[in-house]
Amino acid sequence: MSGPSMSGPSMSGASASQPTFAEQISGSGALQLVGVIANFSGILSSALGIYSFLDGLGQPSNSDILSAIDQLQQDLQQDFTALGNLIAQQTEIIVDTVNRDAMAGALANSDVASSRMQAFLSNNDNDALETAETASIAGVQFFIELGLQSPADLAFFLPAFVKAGVIRIFVLASEPSARREPKSVIVDNVTSMITLLSSMIGAVTGTVEAAHTVNEKSHTVQCSVIPQLSGPPLTAAAGPQHRNIHVIDGYSHEERGAVLAFFDAQKGNPPCEQPSGLEKSALAAAQQARNQGVSDELAFIGIPKFQEILQTWQALLITPTRTVLDLRGTWASGGVPGPVISVIGNALSVDMSAYKRPQASGSIVDASDIRVTFPDDKTYTGKLQLPNRILWSNNSIWTKV
Repeated sequence: MSGPSMSGPSMSGASASQPTFAEQISGSGALQLVGVIANFSGILSSALGIYSFLDGLGQPSNSDILSAIDQLQQDLQQDFTALGNLIAQQTEIIVDTVNRDAMAGALANSDVASSRMQAFLSNNDNDALETAETASIAGVQFFIELGLQSPADLAFFLPAFVKAGVIRIFVLASEPSARREPKSVIVDNVTSMITLLSSMIGAVTGTVEAAHTVNEKSHTVQCSVIPQLSGPPLTAAAGPQHRNIHVIDGYSHEERGAVLAFFDAQKGNPPCEQPSGLEKSALAAAQQARNQGVSDELAFIGIPKFQEILQTWQALLITPTRTVLDLRGTWASGGVPGPVISVIGNALSVDMSAYKRPQASGSIVDASDIRVTFPDDKTYTGKLQLPNRILWSNNSIWTKV
């Protein structure tokens, strides 16, 4: 059973002789700079993401919040202009904006908000709380009020906006319930953040996808007509002595005109014997390489993590469904621990890396049911059974470790 169960089909990877696109570009060293992005979604959302700002489901303790933001501090001091430049450079788009200097001021507001909120959590300084609220709003509003439209600007400002947004969420989550900003303010603010972040992610994703193409390479050859089995030789009046044959040499995965990989559709097949029968598999291989190239490049510039952040922000406006058992944590099949389930709002992610399988994702349907899609297999439903079991629709069982 290849979905929730641990067996499943083998996952074929790139051959040892042909590095993936990510491996080809990671040698630049730029990947280390983007590492800051990987921490955003996990650290703060793990501490705060299970709380709804709108429905009073509870509030993390001051120590939990301080611990989360302390872990983020080093990352939040990174050069976010450099990260924006890296995304623009990687996607080969030209940033033409007069707002670079102003962005530094916006991020300074966010830094002030972070510092003052920590002061409030440490010693209950009410003035610090007010300053944090005002500064965090100013940090986010700078980006929202820019009215960004071009893919270049949306890509360039993406990392800095995430920083401002993370600190704004930090402030909102840290406010005491009795002093929390009005519900309408929170909804409008977070909704605007979600809309802009979604546009930014879409702009970068669209640019990368458009840059990667699959192109056919072909040529025409002249071949003799099929010889007659009997009778006199063919004359000019009898018709042409040659026929033109279209030969598909293969398909290439290209990025902005540069060939990254070529997939042969002939492999020594005689040119006059067409089709070779290899065209379909060569095209499929090129399309797979193109899709992998898009995926690798998006991962290189941090887009999957930005998508996780977006999911976290969206979950803040949703009342999480209370399930009959706690889904979060490590699960086992046949007594062997492996999958790790994370929950943000009603969204699920399942880390299957212990089995060298891709991450699965899904959602909570109701208190006793979930639905999860395993990208290397298919979608399964799961029935939650007390005290610690998930019974999947293929009759496999996971047990909470």
